[in-house]
Order: sequence, then C-alpha cells, then structure tokens
Amino acid sequence: MEDTDRDNGLESLFRSKLEENEVAAGSRLTARFMRRLGRREFLRFNPMRLNVYYLAAAAAGVTVAGLLFFAKPRNDEKIMPRQQEIPEAEVISETGTTEIMSSDAAVVSSLAVPASDRSGAGRAETAPAVVTERSVSVDTPDGHKAASVTVSRIAPEDFGLKASRPVLAAIEPSQTSGCVPLHVRFRSDAGEQLASQWQFGDGGSSTLSEPDYIYDLPGTYRVTLTLTGSRGRTLTAETVIEAYGKPRSDFEIRLNDHPGEKERVQFVNLSTEAVSYLWDFGDGTFSTMASPAYRYEQPGKYDIVLVAYSEYGCTDTMVVADVFTDQGMYMKFPNVVVPNKGGPTGGYYNQRTDENNQVFHPVASGVASYNLKIYSKAGLLVFESNDIAMGWDGYYKGELCAAGVYVWKVRGTYRNGEPVVMAGDVTLLNY
Repeated sequence: MEDTDRDNGLESLFRSKLEENEVAAGSRLTARFMRRLGRREFLRFNPMRLNVYYLAAAAAGVTVAGLLFFAKPRNDEKIMPRQQEIPEAEVISETGTTEIMSSDAAVVSSLAVPASDRSGAGRAETAPAVVTERSVSVDTPDGHKAASVTVSRIAPEDFGLKASRPVLAAIEPSQTSGCVPLHVRFRSDAGEQLASQWQFGDGGSSTLSEPDYIYDLPGTYRVTLTLTGSRGRTLTAETVIEAYGKPRSDFEIRLNDHPGEKERVQFVNLSTEAVSYLWDFGDGTFSTMASPAYRYEQPGKYDIVLVAYSEYGCTDTMVVADVFTDQGMYMKFPNVVVPNKGGPTGGYYNQRTDENNQVFHPVASGVASYNLKIYSKAGLLVFESNDIAMGWDGYYKGELCAAGVYVWKVRGTYRNGEPVVMAGDVTLLNY
C-alpha cells in the first residue's frame, strides 16, 4: 500500500512539473518515465526492496555450494599422503646403425665423495649416484664401423654446479679411425667448470677441455676422459681410436737391353702391406696389375709412378723420374779411409767427414737398389749396408779395425733397371 501511494505521489509530482511548463503529460510519457525510475531503483542498494545486490549475493552462494559439493571426497576413496618419487636409473642405447649395448650393462656407479660433503668424518665415503650410460655407434665416411662411445651423466648439484641439465661425460672425436699420422680433435660437453683429464691410450695425456692429438704409430687405442667437479666427484667416458699403418711402395725395372722402340719393360712390384696398386707409366697409360709388363712405342723421357693402397685405404707413392735416361747414373768409390779415432760415427757422412776421408761410401747417382759388403783379407765380413746414405767408418762391433787393405763388393740396380756389380779394395789408414 505504501509503494502504491508513493508511486501515485511521484506521478502527481511529475504531472505538476510538466503542467508548469505547459506540457501535457500523456499516458505513454508517464509510463516511460516510471520504467526508467524503476530501473534506477533496482540498481540502487535498498535493504527494503529487491535489487541487483540481492541477486548477486544469491549467485555467489550457489557457486560456493556447487564447489563444496564436487570437492567433497567420496565414501569409497581414501586420502593418502603424497610420497616423494625416487629416481631410478635407466639405460639408454642409441645407435646409428646397430644396437651395441647389452641390457645387463652396469648403470649405477659409486662416486667418491669427500667427507666434508657427507658426514664430516675426515674420510672418503662412497655415495651411490644415479648415472645414466649410453653407447653410441656411427658409420665413418670410409664405411668402417666406429667404436662405441660410452657416455655417463649425473645431476649438476652432485657436482657442485648450478645448472638446469645433468653433467654429461661424453667424448666426441673428429674421427675414430684413419691412417697414420692420424690427427684427432677430441671434444666434450664438460665446459670450463670441471677439470678434464684425458688419457689417449699410447702414453699421452692432456688436461685441456678440447685437445688435439696425433697418433703416429698404427694400433688400437682406448681413450679415457675423467671429469672432476668441485666436490671431488668424478665421471668417466671412453672411446676407441683405430690408427692404420701405411703400406710401403717400392718397385724395380727389369729389361734385357736399353729401352728403345717396341722394347718390353717388366715392372717388378716390391711393395709391402698393400692390397691394390695403380701404375702410371708416364705416357698417359695406367695399370692396376701388381707387376705389369709394358711396351713403350717411342723412346723418351718417362716418369714412373707406383701408388700402393692398403686394405684401409692408406697410400704410399714411389716416383722414379726420367727412368730410361742413362745420363747421370753412376757409382764411384774411394780407395782410402781414415777413421775417426774418437769413436765410431755410425757411418753417416757429410761434407766435413768427406774432407777427412773418415767414411767409406760411394759417390753415386740414379741408384735404385744397393748392397755394400766389406771383408778383411781373412774373409771376415766387417761391414754391410743396404742404405747408400750410410758408409763404413772403419769400426767393427765398436772396435777400430786394424790398418790394412780391405775388399768391398757392391750389387744393385740403377733406376732404369740396369743391374750393377762392382768390386774393389780400400786401404784403412790408422794414424
């Protein structure tokens, strides 16, 4: 009743205001005015009347009740305390072509921990740490299977490092096999915060994080990397390097007479540790036979080349230049030797020893093969050499030979295949 009286009073007031301005208030205008007034009353907070605040409070209550209802545990469920997950070791085997790591490989390593990090008892203890190892195999460009690379890793906090990823001990060689001298660049993901210790398998070592190394002798070498953190913990990784030996290329040329038109030349292969060959006869003709025979159509200047290949693709080359030219092929021997009384020199000579005639050796050119023997008058062999660069220094088994006349004999071939046999005598002066 009060609301009706109030509305009637507002309507009368509204009409009286319009009448003062000489405007006739129709029923439609009055209705619009009352609706607008009602909306404003609905948005205004009034504890005595229904308004928007009552509706908002009702919606919030319904929402809270729904959340409580759905979050309530069911009768058949039991609330259990959450347990901390314990990491377990895993074996990861990644291969480029084949699986190379067995399932029973050791995964968990015992890492030495200083006492200050554990119990403070002043002695080193062994703390089990979860270490993941993997073994990787790849094919090298020459088609040979690379040796396996063992990789291990550990959480960074166990190494005293602040990092988001595990510490990884892994060796990444630039190549795992090749011919000597084999140059290998080793790389690891250790960084500068860890101490690196490399063992290259042939006695060599390094403390660089990414060392370069050269293997000069053939063999199989096991490379080991040890990483040490600030807390004394260590991780290791290893790989295998194969260094292949080179073959030795050598040959002789045999013919009955000096080469001329339509002459047949026999090339005798003396190479070692080789499985295949490539000959270049110097006139644009090639051969892959081991010991070919060849006929030159015209006399001329020819350089003979023999390339020997090992089973691993390693090579060695021998070149004999201007092989059929007689000019410049000779051997000449002295007839006197005056030994150095200070002791044996090993037979190697130079300009100074030649000035004093201290070493007996030939002056030669164009010699392909060579063997020198020197005998005493009693027939005792006092010196022998297959190296034209090494002569006789007048000593036998470290003792100076007696003065007197000695007999020498030489067998060999010149570079055009012509055999040579020479003999003579030399006088040893001891004063």
